Amino acid sequence: MLTVQELKDAVVAYKPVAKSTQKGWSYGIRGFENTPVDAIDKRFVVMRRVHLNQQGYESGYVRTLLGYCGTIWNWAKEMELVQTNPWEGSLKGLAKGSKQYPFLPFEHYACLHKEPLFMMMWFHGFRVNEIAGIQPDEVVTHVPIPYFDIKPNAVRGVKNKPSERKVPIHPACLSIVDRLPFTTNPKAGDYYSRHMKNKVGHSAHGIRHNITTRMRRVGIEYSIAAAILGHTASGMTAGYGHILLEDMDSQLKRLK
Repeated sequence: MLTVQELKDAVVAYKPVAKSTQKGWSYGIRGFENTPVDAIDKRFVVMRRVHLNQQGYESGYVRTLLGYCGTIWNWAKEMELVQTNPWEGSLKGLAKGSKQYPFLPFEHYACLHKEPLFMMMWFHGFRVNEIAGIQPDEVVTHVPIPYFDIKPNAVRGVKNKPSERKVPIHPACLSIVDRLPFTTNPKAGDYYSRHMKNKVGHSAHGIRHNITTRMRRVGIEYSIAAAILGHTASGMTAGYGHILLEDMDSQLKRLK
């Protein structure tokens, strides 16, 4: 009889799934991974939500964990491994997480200015794992427009398809790309995020929020900002045309 763990493993093998997503799914099923899939019904889902709430988790985190399970079952349904998705409707009434990061000026991070990882995040908005796990072949400098070629490698994956992207190297960072601490440690991003939190009071993800605000303030066009950050642009014409490296380069240079 198929277990929940076996169902998750089958779904992972069915479609490309980022390592970070796989990790989230493992958190979602933790504690009942050896339960037979046939035992997961609406009553089980309700009691799972009750259990998570009783553990004192914030509403946004409970929503995230239940959502992971819902995605697994949706894909399993597509594969015809299950007939129904008992997790449908389980998020009703749960508020989304709303973690806020302060908008702080460059000077606030003076203690990090000499650290290449921080500088790359400040001027490009990389996810910390993307830049901490970058490899030498992803740094392309001997071309008219130097760029980072973000793609899955042996150290880290990428979050989704839009995360596989080319990002022009900001002029402020050209002279320090050779100081990037290329590593084989898959936890390098987590370590650096904790380092940042100890130094400045918030994790590395706060820089993603910061650069989004700065891009908006200097007038970087929305679809180009999304391409630089590795986001999926929305809207009727979001999938039309191409985002050219030279256009990304000219707009990224507006950032200070």
